[in-house]
Formats: sequence, C-alpha cells, structure tokens
Amino acid sequence: MTRLVVRRLAWTAIVVWFVVSATFAVTFLLPADPARAMLGPHADPATVLRLRHKMCLDRPFFGQYACFVGKLVRGDLGHSFQTGESIARLLAQRAGPTAMLALGAIGMQVMVGVSLGVYATVGRRRSAQLVSSVVTWLAQGAPTFVVGSLLMYFLAYRLDLFPVSGYGEPGWDRLWHLCLPAMTLMGSGMAVYARVMKVELSDALSEDYARTARAKGLSEAQVTTRHALRNALLPVVTMVGMDLGVLMGGAVVTEFLFQWPGLGREAVLGILNLDLPVVLGVVLVSSVAVAVMNLLVDLAYVFLDPRVRVE
Repeated sequence: MTRLVVRRLAWTAIVVWFVVSATFAVTFLLPADPARAMLGPHADPATVLRLRHKMCLDRPFFGQYACFVGKLVRGDLGHSFQTGESIARLLAQRAGPTAMLALGAIGMQVMVGVSLGVYATVGRRRSAQLVSSVVTWLAQGAPTFVVGSLLMYFLAYRLDLFPVSGYGEPGWDRLWHLCLPAMTLMGSGMAVYARVMKVELSDALSEDYARTARAKGLSEAQVTTRHALRNALLPVVTMVGMDLGVLMGGAVVTEFLFQWPGLGREAVLGILNLDLPVVLGVVLVSSVAVAVMNLLVDLAYVFLDPRVRVE
C-alpha cells in the first residue's frame, strides 16, 4: 500500500509540473503584452518598461519560467496583474464555490444516472428501456449553455421557482441558488452514468455468482441489490473521481452563465484581461485536483475490490 501511494504521488507531481509548464509556454506565446494591457494604450513607454521588468516580462522564455518556478517553490503564486490581489487568497476564495457546485452536480448525476441505468436494466417493460434511452440521449446531446438558458428561462423567470443567478446568502438561500447551476451540469454527466450503469449491471447479472444466487432462491431484486449492484458500481467510482477532479477546475460556461463566483469564471476573466498569474493559478489548482482525485480513486479500488488488494 505504501509503495502504491508513493508511486502515485510521484506521478502526480510529474503530471502537475508538466501541465503547469505547458500552460506557461502557451501563455508566453500569446501575442499580447500584459503590462501594456494594465497601463492602457496611452501609458508612457518608460513606465511600461519598468512594469515589464517588475513582472519579469522583459526576460526570454527560460528567464520568465525560472522567475515563475522560483516563486512557486517559495509558495508564492504571485499577484493579479489587474487587481494586485494575492493569487493564493483569490484561489482560496473561489475554490469553495467551485467545490460546492462540483459536489452538487456530481450528487445529482449519480442519483439520477444510476437510477436510470438500473431502471433500464431491470425494468420488465420495453417502455422502461425506451424512456431511459430517450432521456439520456436528450441530456447528452444538449449543450451546456442551451440547458442552462432553458432552465433559467422556464424555472427561474417564468415559474419563479429558483433565483436567476448569483451566489446567495449563507444557508438555505445559497443552496437554492446552487440548484440551477448544478442541474445544468447534471445533464451530460447523467447520460454517461446511465449508459455505463446499464452495461455494467447487465454484465454483472449474467455472471456465475448472480446465477448461483438465483439458484439459492433469492428474488431478482435481492440478486440485483445484494450482489450485482456493488460490482457494477465500481466503474462509477472511477467516473465520480474523474468528474470531481475536472469540475474542481471550474465549470467555465455554467459559472459564467449563472454568475457563480468559482474558479471557472475567474479563469475566463483572467484570459480576457491577460491576467496570466490568475490563469496559471487556476490551471495549477485544476491539475492538482485531477491528480489527487485519481489517487483517491486508486485507493478506493483497493478497499472496494478484493481482487485489487491481491494484485
């Protein structure tokens, strides 16, 4: 177990370093001058040069990269070019709303998607499979901005069931504001969960242990819930870990559409304002989140599947 954790942590560090370095290289190649963007088109050239020197922008690629890595090693993520705010403080403020949105969306995806998959598998009527197929097909085919706009129009504007946008006040009001963004993210993920669950549960119900359970006199519901469902849920664990890692980097379209103050919205604003420290900070958080969730999924498999422990 210890060797597995150490090996995965080493690969996590390598992946994070590669992603952040690649993002830095892309931002370096952008044909834009953050110093000029900050000071405006009428700024004095000497002032622009001083600001470029302060931000290490007057150095070649490796000089800027060394400056960036040096600050990163010291735990200094830098300051926003636009506001001067500490990137570490900014990311800490934005990570909470993003985590709340990610957990809400994943929870809805798992509940609805797994339920549809089980219903399509064990439902005796042909209509069960038809309903499940149509719902998953529609959910996966609709773009996020279309789903979000429709939910905003019908559920918030026309029916006045939910707030149109915003973060809300702490408590129930914030959870009420969370509903529409979470439902928007639920659509495509729900369809994938339903299809995977249907395939995995069908395979599990045809295994020898399921036939043995039926031969012992267990009902089909008992065979499904006690034996087949647990094994069929293992791929879902992997999907939950991957989705959480990705959503922790920010759901860009959804957060921007609903004015949710998360990392995705902050990344968009950073790109539009050429605020490179903000963009690099969001990428760093995203890559660390994905790598950490992959590690947790591997460890979860060790505890959930005895065959992995034996291997």
